[in-house]
Amino acid sequence: MRGAGSRDERHTSAAGGQLNAKQLSGRISHASGADELLRLFAAHSASLNHIHAANLWNKLGKQRIERRHEGRLEQLVQRTLDLVSSCRARELANVSHGVAKCGLQARAVHPLFVAVAEAAVRGGLAGFKP
Repeated sequence: MRGAGSRDERHTSAAGGQLNAKQLSGRISHASGADELLRLFAAHSASLNHIHAANLWNKLGKQRIERRHEGRLEQLVQRTLDLVSSCRARELANVSHGVAKCGLQARAVHPLFVAVAEAAVRGGLAGFKP
């Protein structure tokens, strides 16, 4: 008998069905490059949560981004906009840093940076006193 997360179960999830949240987080964390990360996003965008989005951006910010990735990255920007209100400080930081490192055009990312800044202020920076 195989336990949850066994090799056979992971293979089945990847081949045909949706991954659960923990499996998707693991796949993102262990993805080998931008192509794999963007394939994961495309396959699971509807079930993506704020933690997944932040993890994707964190990992994408460390990859070599090519012009051919721009369309999918812009779709990830739009999906991330839907999730920003759920983000805590760490996720907001990961999103901001990853997006900046990807080097997308300002017109594509400006709305996301505005949303991240507003969420950061709502999340506690408004009460910050130096």
